[in-house]
Amino acid sequence: MRKFIAITICFFASASSTLALTATDKEFAAAMANGIDLQKHRHYHDALRCFQQARRLKPDRVDAYDCEGMALIALDDCRGAADIFTRGIKIDPKFENLYCSRSQAYFGLGDMKSALADLNHALALKPQVLPYVERRAETYESLGDHEKAIEDYTAALALCAPVNATRTTPAKPADKERFRLASERGHIYERLGKYQNAIDDYNLYLSAPERQRASSVRILHCRADCYDKLGKHDLAAKDRAAAENHKGDVLEDLMHDETLGTGR
Repeated sequence: MRKFIAITICFFASASSTLALTATDKEFAAAMANGIDLQKHRHYHDALRCFQQARRLKPDRVDAYDCEGMALIALDDCRGAADIFTRGIKIDPKFENLYCSRSQAYFGLGDMKSALADLNHALALKPQVLPYVERRAETYESLGDHEKAIEDYTAALALCAPVNATRTTPAKPADKERFRLASERGHIYERLGKYQNAIDDYNLYLSAPERQRASSVRILHCRADCYDKLGKHDLAAKDRAAAENHKGDVLEDLMHDETLGTGR
């Protein structure tokens, strides 16, 4: 399973340009902007100081708490991050991103039940947010609830599926997240012994454009293992040969017609 990774870029809503900014407003905006830029470049200690300065300037702005907590997670201080997120939640209990952010801190602390509770709260406040759904899937998987994890990965896949074209609206390009999510769900199916389901998901991943596939060789080996479990040793051998010869970016070497759409 892909590791639960903290996002290091936080939300920051700037004030409307139509409003007159006070000196404190300008200092706050500058501190936040500097912190976000430093965090993008992985200068987490310096970013943390900027966010702390912003919070002191505007103690009622929950985005400063969110950014400060994310910087602390990046510095492996998940306990301190959880405390900062909790302080922000007390100021604005309806800012759903703080619950999602705190879930990452709890995840880092190994407190999966608290992480799950926060993700449920975030999704109750703002349903169908792809990162929230995916993170809950990862949390369910860490708790050993594979079926719930599959449900959430399936929901996440639906959220990023391509939109069909109409006469007036062009089709949305397939979101690369869709292919990655399919591979994650495929790994769970494989662990559960649902090998044809796993193959179907690996097929979806391998059907992605080359630039949207990061681990074709790994997925080929996973699919080969599934073929072996189903007794399809000739297809397993083809996948391992393709992986060994680094042919993972040649689509015709990846797909086998008889496997498509037979798992679910």
